[in-house]
Amino acid sequence: MKTSSLHENSLFYRFIRPDLLQSCSFPYFSTRVLFFLALILPGTICTAMSVEGIVHPESAFTTRDGRIFISEIGKVGVNGDGRILEVFTDGKKKVVASGLNDPKGLLVEGNTIYVTDIDEVKKVTFDGKVKSWLGSKDFPREITFLNDLTIDRNTIIYVSDSGEVKQGERSGGAVYRVSPNGKVSLVVDSVNDPNIQAPNGLLAFQRGYLTVADFTTGVLSRIRLRNSSVEKMATGFGGGDGLAFAGTKLYISDWKGGKIWSLDLTTPTQEPKLVKDGFINPADIDVTSDGKFIVVPEMMKAKPGGGRVTFVPIK
Repeated sequence: MKTSSLHENSLFYRFIRPDLLQSCSFPYFSTRVLFFLALILPGTICTAMSVEGIVHPESAFTTRDGRIFISEIGKVGVNGDGRILEVFTDGKKKVVASGLNDPKGLLVEGNTIYVTDIDEVKKVTFDGKVKSWLGSKDFPREITFLNDLTIDRNTIIYVSDSGEVKQGERSGGAVYRVSPNGKVSLVVDSVNDPNIQAPNGLLAFQRGYLTVADFTTGVLSRIRLRNSSVEKMATGFGGGDGLAFAGTKLYISDWKGGKIWSLDLTTPTQEPKLVKDGFINPADIDVTSDGKFIVVPEMMKAKPGGGRVTFVPIK
């Protein structure tokens, strides 16, 4: 699809990405025509919108009332320039909190935003106040790379540590449980299952189970929380990163391969299906509260100052 007639700084390029329009079935329309149809007939054209100007976004979290929060790492390894943003589907964004280091996984519970920040879990208020909640000394063993967060129906929070890089791959990671009173305990690591090397994305959407995407092995696993046994659900996700659930489908991002996958959980033998590829480091995804879009932070780690958040329509 030709797009050279539209300038890269135009409204089209800022909010409606022509590369993702290729996933829509409109072979006889030019990109310019699709753009104007999207403007005058909102909701009728399969568009993928994006919010630009976010430096290395890592995690997305959507709330039931429709809010969308993003963790912005800023310059990797630079302390103090990390932020939490609220973004909107019209391309706007606003700063919720600043002064973080390299913020990653997000969880919003009540009036509190929980965020992992290297070797800490911090609490953030909606008016931007930040305080440390859990530090490295609160964990039962040494931690190196705190990553994702999720919460179950019993208000127990789970945190992934993706381990450290050894010979080009992360290993030595683990998943931890945080009780309502703040006590941290180990759930699983590679001792439980060799596919748990660099646990990244976490999701507690099934009662009694925790779903984990591993960044090193590319394996999607399900942990029975009663006894910490591990069941392999699917493989082939490259750098398994974010997890999101909507309807009957589980969505998985592959950070290394630039892909978003779906897995229909109504069929036990269902193979993962490719939703969309061509992303640049899609990280910790979520689904909007209306179930219409997958929110994809594209981290663009290798590009200084790079990054955007893309809204991919769910067909």
